[in-house]
Amino acid sequence: MTKGAALQQFFGQFMTAYPSNAVPKDAVLPYLTYDAVMDTWSNSVSITVNMWFHTTSEAVPNAKAQELLTALTQGDPTLPCDDGIIWLKPGSPFSQSLADDTDKNLKRRYINVTAEFLCLN
Repeated sequence: MTKGAALQQFFGQFMTAYPSNAVPKDAVLPYLTYDAVMDTWSNSVSITVNMWFHTTSEAVPNAKAQELLTALTQGDPTLPCDDGIIWLKPGSPFSQSLADDTDKNLKRRYINVTAEFLCLN
């Protein structure tokens, strides 16, 4: 599995997921976007994840951010891929709640994930 496919599979388990540069125009909320950053052996990189919701409540966005955090800290955050694995860890700060000035019901969680690529290529 390619690095890109491994990241897609991991993030797709939480909600519909798109690389940040490939969100279709007809995408329906909720969904998440992530930076498809790639690297090689023992290099750590930052991946930005944005979770998007249209809701009046903070409960669902907070629960989804917590679900991702739990997977990174208590699950198996290593992703097998061609030539090795990608080890995902919470970044710092992990999650920030952001509002939209034009729509008070559009909620976003700006999330930092650190990826360590233990891959030969």
